[in-house]
Amino acid sequence: MSKFSDEITFKLKSVNQPRYGENPQQDAAIYEIESVSGIPLEKIVPIIFAEKLNGKQMSFNNWLDADGVLKMLWQFDEPAATVFKHVTPSGVAEGDSILEAYKKAWNCDPLSAFGGVAGVNRKITKEVAEYITHKKFLEVILAPEYEDDALEVLCKKKNMRVLKMNTDMPKEIGYDIRMITGGFLIQEFNFSKLTPDSLIYLEDKGIKKPTEKQIQDMIFGWYVARRTRSNTVLLVKDLATIGIGSGQQSRVDAAFIAGWKANKPYDVLLGKAEEKETRYIDDQIYNLANSVGITPNGRSNGSVAVSDAFYPFPDAIEVLSSYGVNASLSPAGSIRDKSSYEAMKKLDMAAAHTPYVEKGGYKGGMRAFLH
Repeated sequence: MSKFSDEITFKLKSVNQPRYGENPQQDAAIYEIESVSGIPLEKIVPIIFAEKLNGKQMSFNNWLDADGVLKMLWQFDEPAATVFKHVTPSGVAEGDSILEAYKKAWNCDPLSAFGGVAGVNRKITKEVAEYITHKKFLEVILAPEYEDDALEVLCKKKNMRVLKMNTDMPKEIGYDIRMITGGFLIQEFNFSKLTPDSLIYLEDKGIKKPTEKQIQDMIFGWYVARRTRSNTVLLVKDLATIGIGSGQQSRVDAAFIAGWKANKPYDVLLGKAEEKETRYIDDQIYNLANSVGITPNGRSNGSVAVSDAFYPFPDAIEVLSSYGVNASLSPAGSIRDKSSYEAMKKLDMAAAHTPYVEKGGYKGGMRAFLH
């Protein structure tokens, strides 16, 4: 029997009107769910309840990104930070402190993070606020609390929206509700916990078991992948993303982009941009073939890859190995899994699969698609 009601009725109340929609030529409005039949209202936790402490009016796109930030932060108990750009993360990290986590998240892809929407799951101190604002630009920052000195620093950026909201995952997280033309799609959220014991190791297939550290990076990366637009392949090192290949129609392209982003010479690029007081990068230092081609000599070397679905061919694994990636987490389920295993053995790559799922005709590993 379905857990979803046969009939659901929403009552919406207008609460705000952004300057425009996704683009300036589109009008838009923001509505709060005032009441709903068929779904307990406490199962819906809207981002629009965030308290704005500073900055301009939130735009349509700001709300979408802030919602993505909040749902990403829900997943982490340790100090964590993320920066979103265009409804997908440019970087996510855990650290011993929020300052460490935020630095790692920003430095995953600082070119993309510029002008993004960021969030952390701990109180922002003055030191963190100074790092956030020093020669960096954010549209929005979200946190559960702020020190008074931190707010003073952040509010010097008059246009930056400063949002305050509890970032802990609610006990009742409700449903993932999305509108399509003429109707709604409603499903459970994909927030199930993974543990080292729940992963499937492939030693019986002659593939090395990942180290304890690699397993930690795999689980962290899985949580990031399921809040990142599919197809996604991402690279993780020391509980931080270092390259995210998201939203690709081809998994091999996603793998290539993840390594390409991980190995961009950000220090050179950002240094040159700062020197010129512009974000323009001249061709002499930004030589794609020489600086960010397939190479195992950059940050990608020794990293862990996480794929949100199975590898349909071994080509993505071969690309990842060319970047120096030495471990992979992915679902099983391809009719060509055996060829992927052969590639992993040949390339001396450790690997694990996500837990097995059999439902609705699907047989394979737990996936992390997000459309």
